[in-house]
Order: sequence, then C-alpha cells, then structure tokens
Amino acid sequence: MTDFANFSSPVAEALELALGRLDVRNAHTLLEGFEGTGLAGPRRENLARKLLAAIRLVSGNSRALSILGVAREALPVPLSGIWPFVQVEQLRLALIATRKQGGSFRTGLRLQAVDGRAIHVTFVAWREREDEDTLSFGLLDITEQIAAQDELLRLHAQIAHADRLSTLGVMTATIAHEVRQPLAAMMTSAQAGLRWLRRHPADLAQVESCLETIALGATKANDTVAKLRTMASNRDHDLERCDVGVIIEETAAFLRQELASRQASLSLDIAIGLPPVSADRVQLRQVLTNLMVNAAQAMADAQCWSRTLKVRARRGDGFVIVDVEDSGPGVAERDRDRLFEGFFTTKETGLGLGLRVCRAIIVGHGGTLEHLSKASAGSIFRFTLPYAARDTASADEI
Repeated sequence: MTDFANFSSPVAEALELALGRLDVRNAHTLLEGFEGTGLAGPRRENLARKLLAAIRLVSGNSRALSILGVAREALPVPLSGIWPFVQVEQLRLALIATRKQGGSFRTGLRLQAVDGRAIHVTFVAWREREDEDTLSFGLLDITEQIAAQDELLRLHAQIAHADRLSTLGVMTATIAHEVRQPLAAMMTSAQAGLRWLRRHPADLAQVESCLETIALGATKANDTVAKLRTMASNRDHDLERCDVGVIIEETAAFLRQELASRQASLSLDIAIGLPPVSADRVQLRQVLTNLMVNAAQAMADAQCWSRTLKVRARRGDGFVIVDVEDSGPGVAERDRDRLFEGFFTTKETGLGLGLRVCRAIIVGHGGTLEHLSKASAGSIFRFTLPYAARDTASADEI
C-alpha cells in the first residue's frame, strides 16, 4: 500500500484539503456482479452490502480523518461504517468512472461519521498512477452550508405560512368591513319599515321604499363579496364606461336611511355633462359608500351640531374630480400621514381598512385619493378618475 505522506504536504494542510485513500482491491469482482442480468431486490441489496464491507478506508490526512470521525490508529476501517447504504449507487458509479487512469467522479453525499455525526460533503474520487487497487478521494465539508440552507428554507416556509395567515386575516377583515356597511343600511331600513308598518294607518309607501332599500343593500353586499373574491383571485377589473354622477346618486339613495340615522344631511353638486370614466361600478360604489359613511360617523361621533355632508363631482384636466366633504372635527395633524395605512384607525371599533382599500381601488383605476384639510372644521376626501379613452381628446379641448 502506498504511503500517505504526500497527502499530508504543507500545501494540503494550509488549504485544509481533506484527502484520503480507499482500498478497493476486493471490490472488482463484486462490481462485475452488478452487471449481471436479473439482479434485483434482495440479491442486489445483498451485493451492495458486500461491496461496502469490501472497501476500506486505509489512509487520510488529519482533515479527512477529522471530518469522518476516524482515529488514525483505527485504520483501516470498512466503508460500511461511514458510507450510507442508501447511497451505495454513488459508490458503484465512482468505481466505474475511475476505472481508467485520469477518470474522476464527483457527487454530494450525506455520510455518517464514526462518532455518529451526520455530515454533508462533496465527494471527489480519482485514480492515481496505474494502481487499480486504490482510489484517492477528496472531501469538502458542506455541513454548515446545508444546515444554513435548511434553516433558510424553514424560515421561508414560516414566512410563507405567516403571509398566508396575514392575507387570510386581511381578507377576512376586509370582507367584514365592506359588508358591514350595507348590512347596517339594511338594518336601519328594516327598523324604519317596521315603524311605518306599525303606524295607524300603516304608511305602505314608506314601507315599500324601505324594502327597496333593503333589496338594494342585499344586492350591493353580494356584489361586494363577489368583487372581493375577484380581487383575491387577482383577476382583472370589470371595467365599463360609467357616469360618475349616476353612481353618486345611486349610492346616496342607498345610504339615505343610514345617513338619516346619524342625523347627517346630504347635498349633491354634480356638474352637468360629466365625461364618462372607465371604471368598475361595484368598486366605485364601494369607495363612495366608505367615504360617505366615514364622514357621517365622524360627525355623529363628535356630536357635531351641524352635520352636513356634501358630495361634489366636476371636470378636471383629463379627470373627473369627486369631493366628499363633511363638517366634522377633521383629522388631527399627527394622524394625517397615516390615514391610508392598513389597520390604522382613530375609531374605537374601526378596523382601519376602509381608506386603504379605497385608495387601492382608485389607484388601480389610474386615479388618486387624498385627504385635504379645511380651513374650518371638517375634512375633504378627494379622488380622481381619468376620462374614458374615447373622451380624452374632447375633454382636452374644453
């Protein structure tokens, strides 16, 4: 057997190369047995175990022996105590690839060190000189890198799981927030309808009006849920040419009972001949409902003696501009920069999602949503929507 002194050179030690040599003289006959026909199942497994037992680790430098957990005085040791049985195929391929001088083989392995440690290595084997009975090898210990990769994968899995939970929570909260408003309007209308029905004589015209509002609220709640499902599945908006003025009037009619219950008076100022916009009707109504109900709630919560809600729509430079203005207490200066943050709210029972969702909808339509402070009490929330494509040229001429 060739001495191992050349593997313990100063260069090998300085570079911390893990080098060693295997005695494979008893493996040649066994290796030929794998090439026999009909070798499968228990017979092949038995031959693989014999191959591992026949090959011995006979020498190695200090780095290689340290990685494998083998004491120098214990040499030689059978490879069966180091090389895992499930990876015996890599050993067979290494022997085949290195039959000829100059042949080499490289693979990744998970070895079992003699002292019980699981180690991950890159294994490189080659044949030196004309010696067919020995196989030289080098090891690169990548245990720490594999552990780091596994930890990174674990963290990625945790982050993905947390992200799924967060998304689920946001969607649940959003659905609760968006459906709550039409439900509140329906409840208000139902209570009003009962009062009109119990009068003597019953005012059936008012009851009919309340029932129409309830039916409209149910439709809008269903549309909102359907729209949220569309948003969750990342499908495109159902854009169509819309008359913003008509949508404002429809939303105002729907919220009539809700606003009345908060003693808020509503005035509409819609410019004549507004150019149509390209928008999703359901989402646009959702934005208006949020802004108008928020304004009414702010005035009621502050117990303002004057509760005036104004909605204005007018032409802009390529945009329709809509203002929702209230006479409430306004927004504290310290809170203005956070109004559109998720889960930020100044309400005791608020979720802090309404304005964030509204801005996302408007931005998705190519517009903007911002808060404007008034010189007097109150707030203005202004959003813009670009004219529908066919009206851009005519609008620019105005």
